Amino acid sequence: MKMKFLLLAALVVSTHVSFAQKTKSDKAKQEEESEYEEDDNNLVPNGGFENAQLKNLKDVGQLTSFCTPWDSPIKGSADLFNTNMKSPKVAAPVNYMGKQDPFEGENYAGFRGFTKDPKKNRSYLQVKLKQKLAKNQLYCIRFNVSVSELSKVSVNNVGMFISDRKVTNDNFNALTFQPQITEKNNKPIKTMDGWETICGTYIGKGAEEYIIIGAFGTEDQLKQEKLKKPVGQEGVVTADAYYYIDNIEIVAVDAQSQCFCGKPEDKEPDLIYSRASAKTPDMKPIDQVANTAVWFSSLSMEIPEQFLPELDEMVTLLKANTSINLVLTGHCETSENMEAKVNTFYTNMGQKRAEAVKQYLVKGGVEASRIEIVNAGADKPATDRTTALAKAQNRRVEFKVK
Repeated sequence: MKMKFLLLAALVVSTHVSFAQKTKSDKAKQEEESEYEEDDNNLVPNGGFENAQLKNLKDVGQLTSFCTPWDSPIKGSADLFNTNMKSPKVAAPVNYMGKQDPFEGENYAGFRGFTKDPKKNRSYLQVKLKQKLAKNQLYCIRFNVSVSELSKVSVNNVGMFISDRKVTNDNFNALTFQPQITEKNNKPIKTMDGWETICGTYIGKGAEEYIIIGAFGTEDQLKQEKLKKPVGQEGVVTADAYYYIDNIEIVAVDAQSQCFCGKPEDKEPDLIYSRASAKTPDMKPIDQVANTAVWFSSLSMEIPEQFLPELDEMVTLLKANTSINLVLTGHCETSENMEAKVNTFYTNMGQKRAEAVKQYLVKGGVEASRIEIVNAGADKPATDRTTALAKAQNRRVEFKVK
């Protein structure tokens, strides 16, 4: 009986020692790696740089070494900063390029967007997404940047390039791709005090699985603006445009309104497409009809005032030519269809626009039976481009003789 007790005691002690050793090992690992929780909806892995091995972080150019899975598309590496670092080079908020608190958490990264120093080069951040972007899926893309206080200039073309393949260049050359996501007017980013959110939407093509962030283009392609060193800021200004970056997100959304990109007053002014009239005095009535169209503002079925005189002329023409019957084809743009998924008020915008035009003509004295309505939706765009002007061109009602 005594022997059994001794064996049991030995087993308990042995188990306790093993557990203690495991706990010590786990603790050391936790001290080496930052604990964080990933947003499952965010397709960018480690988008806040919080999952990092900080034990050996002491110098600049070590992001790719201690912050997986981030890497670089060219030689060299971007920088990693942490609020608990003793090294003044990579500490936060104060480090070798200025002062900035993290947007969130304890870590952020930094890259050189431009330099006139022949001993330096630009740097970029590259990462493989958690999964490929889905074809025709709308994504909201955001990241936060801030130019450092010890930068001499700021530059434009700071943004994100979305790629279907990994870029691996064995040199220090700047990348000349055109980024799909930039500041909305692609101006030089000059924000020092706090963070500026770069934001936009992107429709997946079905193959993209890598992103690259940095400043793109050759030196002569970049717009530069000189910066003034803040009063009280210590350190020597460098011949660089250096940017801090934090909190990178790519999230699937149903509509553009779900992608908040700033203050409401920052919204771009609405754009209504218009064209010079192609009508001539000697033109036949059927040709005059074919050369008539009405364009609309985004998410609106209200006829813009600028087209009312042309519709009044159409009323006069149809009254004088009673044998002419009309087909009104209403169109919308893709983003309006997406808005309809989250707000049913915007369903069948093409139909509603054509009905608004018909109602105006009928009110003017044209028989309703002479006007047929067709809803083309977003299936027959005037252009496949995604610029604001192209989208405005697609929001229309076209006229045709039946």
